[in-house]
Amino acid sequence: MSEPIVLVIAGPNGSGKSTITRLIPCHGVYINADDLKMEYNLTDLEAAEKAEALRNKLVEIKANFTFETVLSTERNLLLLHKAKENDYKVECIYVLTCNADINLARVRGRVSEGGHNIPENKIRNRYFKALELLPQIINVCDRILIYDNSVMPFLVFKKTEIDYEYFPSKIWPIDKLKELLKR
Repeated sequence: MSEPIVLVIAGPNGSGKSTITRLIPCHGVYINADDLKMEYNLTDLEAAEKAEALRNKLVEIKANFTFETVLSTERNLLLLHKAKENDYKVECIYVLTCNADINLARVRGRVSEGGHNIPENKIRNRYFKALELLPQIINVCDRILIYDNSVMPFLVFKKTEIDYEYFPSKIWPIDKLKELLKR
C-alpha cells in the first residue's frame, strides 16, 4: 500500500486558493470550512471545528485528503506534522500575492458578487501571519509549489523530495524570495 497523501491549498484570504482548487485534481476527500458552513448552516467557528475534526479523523485512518486553508496559525501546521508522523506524504500549493491590498480588493469584489466577507483587519493580519509561517510550511512539506497570484499566477518557488528551486521575477527578486522563505 502506498503512503497516504494530504494536499493543502494554502495562502492568505483573497490570494486565489478557491480558484486554484477548482482547477486541480484533489487527493481523496476535499475539506473546506466555507463549504461546510454553507452545507450545514454553521457559524464560522462551528465550520472551522467540523473541518478540523474531519481532517484529524482522516489522518487517524490514513485516508487521502485535500484541504484549503489560510494557514495563518500553527493549528494546521500541527496537523501537517501529525500527518508526517503517520507516514503521510505532505504536498502543498501555496498561493500568495505581493501586497495585502490586492487580497483586500479581491475579498471586496467577492462580497459584491454575493460571496462571504472578511473584515479588513483580519485580512491584513492573516496576510502577514500566513507569510510569516511560510518557512515552517516549506519545512514540513515533501513537495510544495508557491505561486504569486498578484495578477496572473506564476511559480516563484518549488521544493521536491530532493531539492528546491527559486524562480525570481521583477515582483520577487531572488533576495526578496530568500528573505520571505528564510532559505
